[in-house]
Amino acid sequence: MTKEEKTILFLIKIILFLVPFSLVLVCPGSFCSFNLFFPYITGKAIYFRILIEIAFALTLILIIKNINYLPKKNEYIFWAAIILVLVNLFLIPFSLRPYLSFWGNAERMEGFWGLLHFVLWFLVLYIVFRIDPEFKKTIFYSLLIVHYIVSLKEVSQYLQGINRPDSTFGNATFVGFFSVLMFFISLYFLKNSTTLEKFLIFIAIAFSIGNIIISETRGSILALGIAIPIALLYYFLTSNTKLSYKVLLLLLIFSFLIFAYYFVNSEYAKYIPGIRRIYDTFRDPRAYMARYLAWSIFINAWKEKPILGYGLENSPIAYFKAFNPEIYNYEEVIFDRPHNKYIEILVTTGIIGALIWFIFILAIFYAIFINLNDRYLKAVILGFILGYLGQNITLFDIQASYIPFFFGLSLLAPKINFIKERKSYERLSLTVLIYGLLVIGIIINLMHFYFVYEIIKAVQAQYPNGLEKFEKLISYNTQFIPEIAVMTSRYIEANIAKIRFIDEVNRITKIYIKALEKDPYDARIYNILTFHLSRVVNAKRLSNLEYQDDLRLLYAIFNKYIEIYPKYPDIRMQYAGVLQSLGEMDKAKEILENLKITYRDSTRIIFLLANLYYQIGEKEKALELLRENFARKFYPQTPVQYLIAIRILKETENLDEAYKLIEEYKNKFKDADSIEILNQILKQNKNP
Repeated sequence: MTKEEKTILFLIKIILFLVPFSLVLVCPGSFCSFNLFFPYITGKAIYFRILIEIAFALTLILIIKNINYLPKKNEYIFWAAIILVLVNLFLIPFSLRPYLSFWGNAERMEGFWGLLHFVLWFLVLYIVFRIDPEFKKTIFYSLLIVHYIVSLKEVSQYLQGINRPDSTFGNATFVGFFSVLMFFISLYFLKNSTTLEKFLIFIAIAFSIGNIIISETRGSILALGIAIPIALLYYFLTSNTKLSYKVLLLLLIFSFLIFAYYFVNSEYAKYIPGIRRIYDTFRDPRAYMARYLAWSIFINAWKEKPILGYGLENSPIAYFKAFNPEIYNYEEVIFDRPHNKYIEILVTTGIIGALIWFIFILAIFYAIFINLNDRYLKAVILGFILGYLGQNITLFDIQASYIPFFFGLSLLAPKINFIKERKSYERLSLTVLIYGLLVIGIIINLMHFYFVYEIIKAVQAQYPNGLEKFEKLISYNTQFIPEIAVMTSRYIEANIAKIRFIDEVNRITKIYIKALEKDPYDARIYNILTFHLSRVVNAKRLSNLEYQDDLRLLYAIFNKYIEIYPKYPDIRMQYAGVLQSLGEMDKAKEILENLKITYRDSTRIIFLLANLYYQIGEKEKALELLRENFARKFYPQTPVQYLIAIRILKETENLDEAYKLIEEYKNKFKDADSIEILNQILKQNKNP
């Protein structure tokens, strides 16, 4: 290795050491003062991507100086990762929203652009570890420091009484996933470590287990429950231990699993954080049925586009297209992702994408058994992969999982053989190309940061200056279109009293319409636009102003929304609500009655229809619907549903039932606002 190559390698190492620290950034918050609208995601992603682009460019320079640094043809895991990226790139043109599939959205910062950078992290690590295997421990130290910071904040939040603390990740489940991977990575470096290192590693292992428990992440407990027994079995069954000891181990593991099953079903389990959620899952179908029904929705959507899928970042489209309202009987939530990595791959990239992922996983297992000679290390990495795969049964990958996951894979890199003659492909044109692409990549990431920063500035601007900024922002072609619409709506809500002229209202409408034209699939934009137009129509109607054009536009938007997502009943429910507010009671009733026939398992529709019957004076019909709902054991869940039921029961002289629901409401919704709303309705005879 020449002196110049050593210098380049040293720079790469410094950058790689800094990469894991992206996980502790919260913007604004810890280690970051910038105000970004997704504080736990945007800053982390931009910091990570810029560092990786620099490291990858330097790695390419290193390779063209000596081609022997490039992995051999039989190092399948390295090449499988590249094929994974290329296939996902190939699938982009077939996406329903290619632009979004390539760049990702602001909420997740993933898409192809995100996946590419995570794979580049792996490729650079793999090449560097081939050259200098000792550097593996240096990156581990970096991750260890991050793990300590994340864990200390997690424990601090827990001691402050925060339920399911989320540390620097913004989601407790992500803390659990990260901790599962760090548990096995720590075990990997436990071997051949010094006394001090062992001490620090044991603390890290304890932190991992503690994080999983106090974050109450069921999927992480499941992942460890799968990975640890299998890793132990492999370690002992492949050893020279006596057969009788191996049989004893099998019996012990089997006995432990039986004990664990009965323990989580016992009364003792409900007193242990984390285990308590598993205990609840066994007893309350609502704890798992929503997730199960969401999976079935996504599977049904995949059947419509089985080969190529809907495209990366298009899971919400699949969800709304194949929606099953039965899910609302268990949890009123929108699943923008399946919360199952394997179903998500099928839905977004089809059979082709799933096949490539399967091949990539096979390459990982091949590398484990070919590249590792030590039985302990094989067992640990096997547990690491199984833990990753097990966690992804109930989750999806994020930066907090991808960084330790691809680091774990890079540990499989074999040491390079320098016997071969040095081959250089160094050309000025290649060097210029690499640095040129690096500059472009950095500019792109800085543009993303700048765009997010400008959106925040627009939200914070005085009215109407912010409106002018949003008009300018919506004119760009960007992956942040839905976020611009959302932030515009927040800005308008904050300044609603300052709107004085019809021209301003029309300018707001144009922003939302442009957003819809650029992204005709995003449900958030439809909801914002229909809400805005319904408010405009009502305001103009009450002010005796011309509103027919706005009304026609509102109807057209609703019809387009229904056409795109015909199985999603919330659109028709919103439509019925708008018609109801405009006094079109018959049309609203017709929509809700048709929905009741089609979606008889939806409590939401029945409560809305019962409320409509009550408001048009058909109180007995409203009561009949409630009775039908109660007979099927579909009881109120949300405050609004309780208030509708209480109102109807009270006005139809079913006072005992009404007071029973009032007590349930008070016990379930104890916050001051909910109690105040109940008191106002009871005192003033307000409609729910």
